[in-house]
Amino acid sequence: MGKIYDHHWQATEVPIFPYESLPSTLREVLDERSSTPKDDAIGASLLEAVSSLASSGLAVYEKPEGGTAPLNSFGILLASSGAGKSFHHGPLTEAISQWCAKTSEQIPATQHQQQAAHRVWRKRVMKIEKDIQQCLADGEATDEIEAQLAKTLGQEPLPAVAPALLQEDASMQAVLRDLEHWPVSGWIVDEGMVALNMLRSKDFPTLANLFGGKTVRHSRVGESRKEIKGYLTTLFMVQPGLFKTFYKKRGQELKAGGLDARFLYHIVADNWIGSENPEKVKIGSAHKEYNRRVTDMLDDLLRRIRSGKRETPSIAFSRRAKEELQALQRKNIDSMAESRYSYYRDLLAKQAGHIARMAAKNHIFLGLEGEISLESVERAERICDYHFDVYMFTHDPLDQEPQRVRDAAALERFIRRGSLRHFKYDEIGKLALRLGMTTTNLRGAIGELFNQNRAVMKKQEKEYLIELIPPPGLLDNITNPRQF
Repeated sequence: MGKIYDHHWQATEVPIFPYESLPSTLREVLDERSSTPKDDAIGASLLEAVSSLASSGLAVYEKPEGGTAPLNSFGILLASSGAGKSFHHGPLTEAISQWCAKTSEQIPATQHQQQAAHRVWRKRVMKIEKDIQQCLADGEATDEIEAQLAKTLGQEPLPAVAPALLQEDASMQAVLRDLEHWPVSGWIVDEGMVALNMLRSKDFPTLANLFGGKTVRHSRVGESRKEIKGYLTTLFMVQPGLFKTFYKKRGQELKAGGLDARFLYHIVADNWIGSENPEKVKIGSAHKEYNRRVTDMLDDLLRRIRSGKRETPSIAFSRRAKEELQALQRKNIDSMAESRYSYYRDLLAKQAGHIARMAAKNHIFLGLEGEISLESVERAERICDYHFDVYMFTHDPLDQEPQRVRDAAALERFIRRGSLRHFKYDEIGKLALRLGMTTTNLRGAIGELFNQNRAVMKKQEKEYLIELIPPPGLLDNITNPRQF
């Protein structure tokens, strides 16, 4: 039986995470840790990140339009201080931390095994090179033996390196350094603002490439240029006020590079804080199964790496699942043509991809057999609808506009909510007080409405009236009031 929230939660304007859409184990873990929308949002953000990290090195998925894509995810959780980010972060990432510690203890013995394997490999290479020299001396063709050499060179045993699956050094350089030696990494931090503030402009396209599973070319002082191909999962847990300040400064840069639309946003409303009951949180059977699953997947990844396997297996969608994804993409393309979604077109373009990626990731994390089902796609669709709602809730296009444009929107919203058609110009002082504006700003807002052809001035008897165009009821509100 699902959770039943009372009217206090249902009446909130802040989107509530649809926890019932999570599949089996993930939903059951959240059931053990949460009884409120606050903890649902925090717990779900961490479950998404950890399951993505554990799955991303084991498979890729076949996109309906062709090609493949990885299973890693990028996330942002907006939650104020005291919301309980650290309370959930530790237990839900514990399996990764313990696995890394155990694996690091085994490194000395593994190092000796690698050295022995490398010596054998080097002798094999030397033998092939001698065969090539002999062929050249005899004037014989070397095509086949060169191909054998190329194959052998690609099988070089890698040094035994302790995997750093959870980043603590909050910098892009540290992430890339670890991805050189280990193909999977997680930048999952409960103080995410530190990480965001350290990002440089050139890091944005690097992150976008890592999200798509592309090879990143990276140079450091004193070292040769390196090609890095790895799977990075991120979750930046940040305070809404700090994130809003960051976005005002760098939002256009984030959006222009397409990185912003790659994030899945979760949110905790301020008035939800304090709603939790820590005594109800437990480490039950679902949590233990979740930890076992994460550990088993990381063990599987380690075996693949040590065996020298280069190819990552791919999984496909069932016919019905593929048809659903294609229908969603067509629907989103249609929505992109609507003016009310103009600011969100980047996200609409990627929404079907988010759904496909989440469905495929859940399929792998749960250890399901066969093709990805329609049910998995439908569950992911409901969750990604929540992420889209949170994105719209937290990204107001007016935030990027000049002050007079924002004031004009506030004025129009105020008038239309009161079902007014006009107001007297000589009463703008009183109106400014009610709006919390200066009279100078209010005059600027009126002028902006004139410029946008959304209002006119008319004379009625001896009074001047400001009248909106068209009358109330014929034009949608251009924005909705929002608060964290």
